[in-house]
Amino acid sequence: MTSALLFKEWKKTKWFAIGAFAVGLALLTYIFLKLGRSFRMVGLEHLWDVIVNRDQFLFRDVKYFPLATGFCLALAQFVPEMIQKRIKLSLHLPLSNRKIVFSMLGFGLLALLSIFVLHLIVILTFSVFYFPMEIIESMVYTLLPWYVAGLTAYAFTSWICLEPTWKRRIFNALLMFASLQLCFLSDFPAAYSLVVSVVLLIPLYVLPFGYFSVQRFKVGIQD
Repeated sequence: MTSALLFKEWKKTKWFAIGAFAVGLALLTYIFLKLGRSFRMVGLEHLWDVIVNRDQFLFRDVKYFPLATGFCLALAQFVPEMIQKRIKLSLHLPLSNRKIVFSMLGFGLLALLSIFVLHLIVILTFSVFYFPMEIIESMVYTLLPWYVAGLTAYAFTSWICLEPTWKRRIFNALLMFASLQLCFLSDFPAAYSLVVSVVLLIPLYVLPFGYFSVQRFKVGIQD
């Protein structure tokens, strides 16, 4: 039964997931072409100087892609569930409500992680040919908070969609906005190197709240 539930989630979100990966790949291709042009015009040594001595980050165009992807994936997955009341049908499956909700959330989180990990692999594969490990390490610490922002946006948006009352949705949205600010406090390369593990906990902390909203919906709490 769990496999059937996961298959339903895949059918509901597969085109968005494929499209998001394709858009991200197109964005990375644009960045790589722009960097390749810079390599030819000013030379690799000049770019290294820009990165090391002027603290410039060459992949800044990626900044808001994970955020938009996480937000839109949650909408694609849970808006139909609430507007069309499909969640009621899901809750009548011969599974515990906890398992149903966490299977749905887990599927979305895994799909999002798959997209992000594949994009990071593409970035690192490109970077390893042109930059030393010190620059690559700094690059990873700079990118990670942005991808965590995507996971955080997914967790919060799922919670907002599953919440049956508008007052709590508004409160959750304000909390999401405040939490996402923590992932964009600085564009300075490797600024999050000492606190990245703390930032990683934000989406894991928020994700279970969707279950409690479903429980509130199940007992009939609505606007």
